Amino acid sequence: MRSSRSLLSVVVGLVASVALVAVAAGCGASESSERVATTEVTMAKSYRFDPKTIEIEAGDTVTWTNEDNFTHTVQVDGQEDHKVERGASVSITFDEPGTYHYVCTLHSMDMEGEVIVK
Repeated sequence: MRSSRSLLSVVVGLVASVALVAVAAGCGASESSERVATTEVTMAKSYRFDPKTIEIEAGDTVTWTNEDNFTHTVQVDGQEDHKVERGASVSITFDEPGTYHYVCTLHSMDMEGEVIVK
C-alpha cells in the first residue's frame, strides 16, 4: 500500500510540474496580432516580427531591424523585396491610409505581419 501512495505522489508531482512549465511558457513573449502604435519592428530571434501588427499615421516611416542570426527580407504587398542582413535595417514610408501586409519572403510560413496606416 505504501508503494502505491509513493507512486501516486510521484505522478501527482510530475503532472503538477508539467502544468507549471506549460503555464510559464505561455507567459513569455508571444506572437500576437494585437495592434501596437509604433514605427519600429524587430526581426527577433526565432523567425518572427515583433510586433507583428503595427498602427501608424499616414506619412510615417517604419523601420525593420534584423536582430536575428539569419538574413531576412521585408516585402510589403508584393512590392520590392528588401534584403536585411543580420544587424541591418530597412525603412519604408507609408503615405496612404490602408492596411498593408508584409512578409519575409525567405521565411513566409513564419514571418508576416501588417502595417495599419490611419
